[in-house]
Amino acid sequence: MPQEHTPVELAGQGGSVVLSLLGGLCLFVLVLAAAWLCTRWLGGYYRRGGGENGTIRVLERTAVGPDRTLMVVRAGERVWLIGVTPHHISPIGELDPGDYPEEARTPAAAAGKEFSTALQSALQGWTGKKQGQEDGKEQDG
Repeated sequence: MPQEHTPVELAGQGGSVVLSLLGGLCLFVLVLAAAWLCTRWLGGYYRRGGGENGTIRVLERTAVGPDRTLMVVRAGERVWLIGVTPHHISPIGELDPGDYPEEARTPAAAAGKEFSTALQSALQGWTGKKQGQEDGKEQDG
């Protein structure tokens, strides 16, 4: 004869299903948090390997074609012009380090200035105002 379950027994089984789902959800969130922390830690670990404090720095970079770049690189006290492709790096020649002083702007600072200039010109075009013009009144020159 099949065994019948009382409403109290069914409610107890439903509670264990809910607890099981909550446990699985908590475990999933824990795994996501651990993965995020690991990527942050690894990113910081690999970032410290070079960068601004390293002895090798890219001073300038210019694309000369698809996947082809010319770079000016400082390695210690020497400055080199190199050609870079996806499969090969070729030294082209050594440059005068005096042409690239240590106090020169970093690429990030140069990019920031270029962005600032581009943003200002875009805003001027968007607002329709030119320099020296306020609220539709032009200055007499």
